[in-house]
Amino acid sequence: MDAQGPEDLGRTLRGAAENLYQELEEHFQALTATLNLKMEEMGRRLQDLQSNVDQLMVQAGITSATEKQTTGGGSPDPWNPGDGKWTRGALLTGPHRESSLTPAD
Repeated sequence: MDAQGPEDLGRTLRGAAENLYQELEEHFQALTATLNLKMEEMGRRLQDLQSNVDQLMVQAGITSATEKQTTGGGSPDPWNPGDGKWTRGALLTGPHRESSLTPAD
């Protein structure tokens, strides 16, 4: 058995390190792609859920259909509806009533 010199050992280690780095990079790219797909799917599901909640609110009389049409549905941020009223995400005291969290006029 021939003894390897320091240069041969260095090339072997460098090659092993480069292979390991390449494998890690491939795994990272695959993980990133998977996470991106999952995030897009979750975004679609959240949009569907928001649409269903908006439809249920109209059916329950909490939001009017005309308000839904003119505003394009509910606010993207339920805690900041932009119209000064807390209609979603707040504790409602009854249908058609504003909650106790409604900001003062």
